[in-house]
Amino acid sequence: MKKILAIMMALLVLAAVPALAETRLTWNEVNGEDYGATVGAHAFADKLAELSGGEMSIELYTNGTLGSEAESMVGIQMGTLDIFRGNASSLPNYGAELIGTTGLPYVFTGMEQFEAVAESPLGDELLASVEAADCGYVALGWLVEGPRSMFITEATYKKLGSPESITLEMMKGLKIRVPETDLMLATMAALGASATPIAYSELYTSLQSGVVDGAENGVTSYKSNSFNEVAPYFITDAHTFGCGVILMCADKWNSLTEEQQGWMKEAALAARTACYEYNLAQEQACFDSFAEAGITRLEVADIENWQAACQPLYGQQSEEAQAIIARIQNGDY
Repeated sequence: MKKILAIMMALLVLAAVPALAETRLTWNEVNGEDYGATVGAHAFADKLAELSGGEMSIELYTNGTLGSEAESMVGIQMGTLDIFRGNASSLPNYGAELIGTTGLPYVFTGMEQFEAVAESPLGDELLASVEAADCGYVALGWLVEGPRSMFITEATYKKLGSPESITLEMMKGLKIRVPETDLMLATMAALGASATPIAYSELYTSLQSGVVDGAENGVTSYKSNSFNEVAPYFITDAHTFGCGVILMCADKWNSLTEEQQGWMKEAALAARTACYEYNLAQEQACFDSFAEAGITRLEVADIENWQAACQPLYGQQSEEAQAIIARIQNGDY
């Protein structure tokens, strides 16, 4: 009888303990499945499920299903969205100044250097600066992307005289579509172009109709969004790198346990590795496909002039930001 009573008491205790609720997090990505950041997001989700034993999961929405970049950035601050892959260059517009330094033109020389910074103490310092800015975000990790370059339409190419290469002088007055960030607007102004903010969803038709002369983005996005169909001339100026950052709503982050936060950080490392390796392969594959796709690759004949034209932007930054630029360019990560 005592054993029966003990079993009954144990069952009552177990029944009184609530089942561990699953923590489901929403993640919005403005690009599709064949984009490096999306590949990284899937790796994040898989690693998080593994580490948490299914306690935590990611509900990933692609192609901007939950909103544009601007809507997502605000959504995280308001707590209506949990995670978004933002751009470091956009973060100063939302209160996190320091990390935006990585988006300045011609700071990085290549993807390999970007990856080296991302895995360095400096990379961790920059991520920590986002939470320290107290603007509603926590930066969980980097999603290393390739350089952003420009591409122009057939009409623009002919207007420039059908050149074999591009010079800074040719940029004067060109209407170039850019994301709506102060830094990108300033970069285009420094290069002599007329920055034209247009919704990403409207870019294809804007190029097709001549609303803009060209645009800028990474080569993988250029190909995956079929922009080459309406702008078949790709200029390899590599003016800035897509410094992707995994951003999370600060309130949601603070609601997690220390163990859960550890899982999230580890998952972010898996995401970065997957994104970097995928983007390296995709970049090369895209360039290899140019001839077959009817794309003309235009080299920059005077890149040192482009770099010099953007130097004044460095001087407009804080002393701390200028020190970060120096550390990156001197290899002191």
